[in-house]
Amino acid sequence: METVLIDTSVLIGRFRREPKAMAALAKVEGRTFVLCDAIVAEVLAGTRNKNDYAATKRELFDKFHVLPFTLEVSLHFRRILDDVSLGRDIHFADQLIAATAMAHGVPVLTLNRKHFAGIKDLTLV
Repeated sequence: METVLIDTSVLIGRFRREPKAMAALAKVEGRTFVLCDAIVAEVLAGTRNKNDYAATKRELFDKFHVLPFTLEVSLHFRRILDDVSLGRDIHFADQLIAATAMAHGVPVLTLNRKHFAGIKDLTLV
């Protein structure tokens, strides 16, 4: 079974049952969905209180495998930094998400393709 790393935009949309996110997930139905620590951090940072934080954290770790940071992730991250055009505004978390996906050989499912534009060798769904 193929694996897909779901981006924060899709994950939050899934929580909110937003039509765009649900349609994106339907396109990759049958695949295994994974996260990375950058996505977990972004989602948890948006929680409103300790109870919401605890419930969200439990749901993330109960329902998804989280791909680990590895030396290979770090090496991909450094290459992304070297390749990105100066002055181009790519969010730090998106670079880490891309590096994690590349290191683990999985595509990224996102609703924000422009956030990942220009990252060489990254596969988007």
